[in-house]
Amino acid sequence: MPENDQQNTSESRLSGPDSPEIIRSEVLADLFEASAGKVPEKPALLFADRQLTYGELNAAADRVASRLIADGVRPGQIVGLWLPRGIDLLVMQLGIAKTGAAWLPFDADTPVDRIKVCLDDAESAGLVTLANIDDLDRRCWLSDELQAAHPGPLNHRHDARPGDPAYVIYTSGSTGKPKGILINQGAICHFLRSENAVLGIREEDRVYQGFSVAFDMSFEEIWISYLVGATLWLAPKEVATDPEALPIALIDNHISVLHAVPTLLALFADDVPGLRLINLGGEACPQAIVERWARPGRQVFNTYGPTEATVSASLAELHPGQPVTIGRPLPNYGLLVIDAAVENGLRLMPQGETGELCITGPGVAAGYLGRPDLTAEKFLANPWANNPHESRLYRTGDLARIDESGQIHCLGRTDDQVKIRGFRVELGEIEATLTRQPGVGTAAVILRQDDGIERLVAYLIAEDDDQASAATLRNALGESLPPYMVPSHFEMLDEMPRLTSGKIDRKALRARLLELPAGAPGDSDTPETQAEEILFAALARLFPGQAIKREADFFADLGGHSLFAARLASTLRKEPRFAGFSVRDIYVHRRVALIADALSATVEVAIDTSASEWVPPPASRRWLCGIAQACVLPPLLGMRMGQWLAPFFTYHYFTGDPGDSIAVAIAVSVAVFLFATMLSFVLAIVGKWLIAGRLKPGSYPLWGLTYFRWWCADRLIEGAPVYMLSSSPLNVWWLRALGAKIGNEAMIGHVTLRAHDLLEIGDGVSIGNAVNMENARVERGQLHLGRINLEDNVCVGSYAVVEGNTTIRSYGHLEGQSALSEGQVIPHNRIWLGSPAHDVGEFDPASLPLRPEVSETRLAREGLFYVFGMLATAALFFMPVFPSFMLVDWLDADPTPVETSLPVIVQVMKYFVLAFPGTAVLIIGTMLSSAILRWTLLPRLQAGTWAIHSWVYCSRWVVNQIQESSLNILHGIYATVYAPFWYRLLGAKVGRDAEISTAQGLVPDLLTLGDETFIADAVMLGDEEVDGGWMTLKPTVVSRRSFVGNGAFIPDGTILPENVLIGVQSRAPANDRMQPGDTWLGSPPINLSAREQAAGFEEQLTFRPSKMRRLGRALVEACRIISPHALVIAVGYTVVLNVMPLAGAGLWRETFIALTFAGVLFAFSTYIFVAIFKWLSVWRYSKFSVPMWTPFVWISEAITSLYVGMAVPNFMNYLRGTPWLPLALNLLGCRIGRGVYMDTTDVTEFDCVQIGDYSELNALVCPQTHLFEDRIMKIDQVTIGERVYIGPRTTVLYGAVVGDNVRLGPLSLVMKGESLPNGSSWWGCPAAPAK
Repeated sequence: MPENDQQNTSESRLSGPDSPEIIRSEVLADLFEASAGKVPEKPALLFADRQLTYGELNAAADRVASRLIADGVRPGQIVGLWLPRGIDLLVMQLGIAKTGAAWLPFDADTPVDRIKVCLDDAESAGLVTLANIDDLDRRCWLSDELQAAHPGPLNHRHDARPGDPAYVIYTSGSTGKPKGILINQGAICHFLRSENAVLGIREEDRVYQGFSVAFDMSFEEIWISYLVGATLWLAPKEVATDPEALPIALIDNHISVLHAVPTLLALFADDVPGLRLINLGGEACPQAIVERWARPGRQVFNTYGPTEATVSASLAELHPGQPVTIGRPLPNYGLLVIDAAVENGLRLMPQGETGELCITGPGVAAGYLGRPDLTAEKFLANPWANNPHESRLYRTGDLARIDESGQIHCLGRTDDQVKIRGFRVELGEIEATLTRQPGVGTAAVILRQDDGIERLVAYLIAEDDDQASAATLRNALGESLPPYMVPSHFEMLDEMPRLTSGKIDRKALRARLLELPAGAPGDSDTPETQAEEILFAALARLFPGQAIKREADFFADLGGHSLFAARLASTLRKEPRFAGFSVRDIYVHRRVALIADALSATVEVAIDTSASEWVPPPASRRWLCGIAQACVLPPLLGMRMGQWLAPFFTYHYFTGDPGDSIAVAIAVSVAVFLFATMLSFVLAIVGKWLIAGRLKPGSYPLWGLTYFRWWCADRLIEGAPVYMLSSSPLNVWWLRALGAKIGNEAMIGHVTLRAHDLLEIGDGVSIGNAVNMENARVERGQLHLGRINLEDNVCVGSYAVVEGNTTIRSYGHLEGQSALSEGQVIPHNRIWLGSPAHDVGEFDPASLPLRPEVSETRLAREGLFYVFGMLATAALFFMPVFPSFMLVDWLDADPTPVETSLPVIVQVMKYFVLAFPGTAVLIIGTMLSSAILRWTLLPRLQAGTWAIHSWVYCSRWVVNQIQESSLNILHGIYATVYAPFWYRLLGAKVGRDAEISTAQGLVPDLLTLGDETFIADAVMLGDEEVDGGWMTLKPTVVSRRSFVGNGAFIPDGTILPENVLIGVQSRAPANDRMQPGDTWLGSPPINLSAREQAAGFEEQLTFRPSKMRRLGRALVEACRIISPHALVIAVGYTVVLNVMPLAGAGLWRETFIALTFAGVLFAFSTYIFVAIFKWLSVWRYSKFSVPMWTPFVWISEAITSLYVGMAVPNFMNYLRGTPWLPLALNLLGCRIGRGVYMDTTDVTEFDCVQIGDYSELNALVCPQTHLFEDRIMKIDQVTIGERVYIGPRTTVLYGAVVGDNVRLGPLSLVMKGESLPNGSSWWGCPAAPAK
């Protein structure tokens, strides 16, 4: 909704003079014909030796129009116009206008291929040109033939109306396809009258016509002259492009009015005394132009307006000594400055604040031809309209502000920013500052990358070489701009390369060779201490050529970003005294002097020598345990495979004969599936007590008997589908059955608990989702088991990590994305947050509503509801497999006994092909089942607070069950082009081109993702808050182009502004702390002034892919989604084909053994399949940067998806905590040393992971070898040294080096490019020296 505050409305919008008399019912031809009737003998066009009066021009154009009308040209049609500069071109243009049709102009140098593209896109009736064009596929009219004498009476236009098209101009599009802008007759006629009401061009004026007719500023030259009856002089091309000859020609031809781009005027060597009016536009006007050309008796105007608003919308008269602005709106136009974050509604900015400039009025175009998506984005309904002509507004994409005098200052582009050293920079601001300097005529600034170094380069045309020297300009810019915005190189040009439109050709500038002088600009401060000496030297290497000043801000002045901060910290740590220096110190202190002080105050890290002295477990014990684990793996894998093989076999057993009932087969199969599901819970409980018994706290040898018992129980428990129980009383029953002590009214989400006997939970405790209770971990060759004690009414937020030997006292709160490490205690009524968790304030129990009392009957009914809901949703989302079975059976209607003699691999391949369409049916059926259930039986969830014993809470639980159950089939859609459609089906609002990976905890009805947002892997996104018996739901919004990094936590109710980045494993801050463009890192979050930005790739490879790239990715990802399920079905059919004879003979023991063996073999084959696919597809990963919309990324993501979706759940997960997992990962390309303990499978680009001997990686540790930054996939090495301990859910980003004997605490983050010294101990997000 728009903001209705009247003061803001008056301050942040401007309206031109109200002139209803110039809004008339007329077309362009009417304007010309009125002048031709008034001054028929007056010269209209002058070109070389040729002249046409208004009467002669009128007659010539009538002949052209008559022939075109005879050939069927009518109002509403579009006719192409392609001729060289000259009178004939303007005759043809006027002739088309007289038909009432629109013209589509092309510059004389336009390639034929582009002409064809534009004509096709506009559905043009034909082309007026000099000669026929082959393969045009439409009518060609030759200008000579159109001007020939016309026999008989002339044809005249009929029914031309102001709403008919007048002309179409094509501009370059960001996707590579030109976009057509259609302007109607009424709009252009109104513009001509509106602008000339200010300019005051008169009949006696002689006007220079220099613009290409393909550039809409030519209307100011040609048609305003026609409107008043002035004379146009057309310069020959050789004169028009010669800045020395042109001013002389203007003098010789007595030109009084000049329309030009500032660049052209800056090139003039001589004044043109006869000019009484200069109208500038098309680009920013330098101050020096005004000082040189404005004088008494001559008016200099600066116009502004995009083609989409009909040539111009505002105008300023410029005067020496006054700032250059774009003035105020033309009559009947309006200009508004709005908040560029339009996803949150349209909001006018207060006066003086910068926002996006919008235009209203009769000149706003209807939109882009054939581009409804782009039209809807740029042309919006105007909520501040005062009359019908203001009903629509156009978003220009330009940044602007309104000053105190009501003048508008244009400040560059919102959508064409560049990034230098991680900082977003508006080149227009630098250019505007440059052109205000004495001696500077024209300036263009571009971002170049030479020899791998990005730098800003300024290209100048100097009017005074002494005043515009590089040193002078650098010093002058340094007074008003931050150092990172001061160009590192200034290059003087004799002339500026220009496009056909007269605008600067920036591509040509970028293509020029760059010659850089030796030496660094500026003088650095002299270091006075050892810390300053080391710091200054490190900064000089990071920022070559830049002065290092004590008062400089690392981010704002030097242009540092997150990667540079990590590199600086790592460089400083190489000095032993500063080994404990943290990246956080740079973020907190920022200024060089304060960083130096922090460096001086760094306490020398005590090297833990015992880390290198502990004796690793003997290899004999490790491999003895490994052999025992290998013996246990077949039954574990068999039980997992049995959950789907048993119902699969059952269905085909009961449909083996022609008379068998499919309905009976489905019913029995569903029953078997539910039985197998429930059996997995029973086996886990029984197996845990039989194998592990009741575990006791303490330390036990790694690979010993207690470790083996704990590992077996852990694998058994993980084999049960516990997601079906989360956030319900069923989860409490489950945990109690495994040995946990849990009080009444506890509500526990989806948690990971490693030693159930050692968990004690009091009454009324609330635990969020994806909480890791890591009370079993391995360090220094020992398994450490510890108690977790949560007293009454404790609340643990989602995504928290709690280690063993920890306590949270009554009403204590551990917030989401926080880590409570071994030995920590949260006192009564205190709130702790962060990693490491620390006290942030008091919790007032009175802030919670009273917990509602619930009867035993109600609790019993709820228990039945949750049991029924769990089984019903499980059964419902198993049902779509049956249509896929039927389809495969139909395709394979007559399997012959001969097939059983074929090699098994051939059978699998055959059924894999047949299963492809069947799997498509399965996936579509699952999606439709989810949508139908979601939209027919359940109400939309609303923001608010409800008791956990309410129907709303039960509805939320069912929605979550739908999401989790459906993802058994649909997990492959994550990180694909299909993910947004899936979330929309569930009720989320998802903008175009959003990328969604593995988001968790989301509430679809309350989730909004803006255009081009990016949600990375394992993000906790808007999970509901449950505390004190109440559930709170709030809307969560991620605005346009915002990025949420891997493992980040976005609390319920968060509203991320546009273009915000939440870093890896970070927590989003409170809403009132965030601004558009912010970067936040860590938990608690720290605001980074700048972040590393990826550049160097075209937007068609990142944000604006072509249709072919979209199609290519969609096909690859469709195969990636279908393949795992098709393989499962193919294996199932092969097993059935070979095992069914045993069942038919009544050999049930042999049947069971065969099914178990097949399940184990399949589990192992998923790993082999992924390994083969990886080696054949990419061979070895290495350091690499590649944009998202390229085949390499699609294939790489397919490998990851197949690994995570097939190999990990079916095989690799069961190898966690065994000596076999490092071997399996090494076969995929990792380099993992001897004796490494790994309780994690979170590895993607395998070849980029190196882990030294005897290191220990606990649960959910992630060597993150790639990230997507600005939709560019960056891959690099992660190096972990020997004997390193890494705590649960710690992430090591690519480019990082973790030294030998380092200890990393839980939920820590090692930044990319960071290096941790040998023997040091770290904890935190980002990692800091452990205290």
